[in-house]
Amino acid sequence: MTISAIRGSARRRLSKVGLGFIGAIAASLVVVGCSGATDDSATAAGTDPAGSAWLADAESVAQAATTVPTVMRAAQLGPVTPPAKHTIFFVGCDQSIPGCVAQVTGVQEAAAALGYTVKICDAKADVASFQNCMSQAVNAKPDVIVNNARPAADAAEAYADAHAAGIPVIGQFTSELPDPAKGNTVEVGNVCRQEGEMLGNFIVAESGGKADVAVFADTVYGCNGQRAEGIQSALDKCDTCKSTIKRFSAATAQTDLPPALQATIQSNPKLNWIVGTPGFSGLMASDAVRQAGRADSISVGTFDGDEPSLALVRKGDIIKADVASGVYENGWTVVDAAARLAAGQSIPDGISNPTQLLMTEQSVPQSGTYEGATGFREQFKQLWGVA
Repeated sequence: MTISAIRGSARRRLSKVGLGFIGAIAASLVVVGCSGATDDSATAAGTDPAGSAWLADAESVAQAATTVPTVMRAAQLGPVTPPAKHTIFFVGCDQSIPGCVAQVTGVQEAAAALGYTVKICDAKADVASFQNCMSQAVNAKPDVIVNNARPAADAAEAYADAHAAGIPVIGQFTSELPDPAKGNTVEVGNVCRQEGEMLGNFIVAESGGKADVAVFADTVYGCNGQRAEGIQSALDKCDTCKSTIKRFSAATAQTDLPPALQATIQSNPKLNWIVGTPGFSGLMASDAVRQAGRADSISVGTFDGDEPSLALVRKGDIIKADVASGVYENGWTVVDAAARLAAGQSIPDGISNPTQLLMTEQSVPQSGTYEGATGFREQFKQLWGVA
């Protein structure tokens, strides 16, 4: 596939407020983070990116990222004999976020295949709820605890209690490296920066090296910050691109993010890309672009493979790209890691990852989302000897 081929409910409509009011809100709610070429003097003005090595590299990465993986990463770990019985206590991220719901579904599917018991606690988007769920998890005395997306430090006492009780904790997309002594024994989904690099390279390639990008990254879940870093890393190689990173909280996004998006759109007539992470913020960005009358000049990129976003990707309607790690393969990888811990089998570096896909108008599934590598469910069952 050539790069020319690649180019190809949750919503909340923005209220019509005055520009001055929007600017005031955005200034108080959005923090500008690190950026690449952030002003005209820093951009290689007048430079033609055509033929540059960095543009060719971005095009190559973007093309490869749109190919559906056929082999799951966990296959390299080899067979394992899971225990006959196992109880998993899953501390999920905010269940009002579609991507968080998908993580629960994947774990439940995989656990059912092995006859395991799963207990769920919705940690929502605040620290107190996460601490409460982690305390419930320890008191339930499961065989393993799974922490989906929150840093261990947010529930340090519960983590200490889990370690004292001999209960391993698996981190899932926490953005942290394994720390068996104080944190997670295993990390599943240490891929957030990689996801960002995939999207960043696509933006460079699709824009022909002329991207002017505003990235909006949530601060509640560390994965979103790492995605922003990955995007920035790709854009930093582009001599003729510009970018800024702005922060928001998923806990207050429904009220804080719309005016911040609108202010950014209205203040930069050259803006041609917005990235929102997690996925619901990309959908909100598409609403902001549409309301501002900039649908022909601003594209949106996002993450997590949420169906409302993919519906727009299929039509090439504002949201042009969505990067997801297999949304159900994630959960199966968690259960696989739990089985390997129980069997005393080591996992190299304590990290086990799902596969990724960059979904564009040409590579997006015609229905549903990117669930994972082709046939991943049967691949896992074969590893477990239950196929």
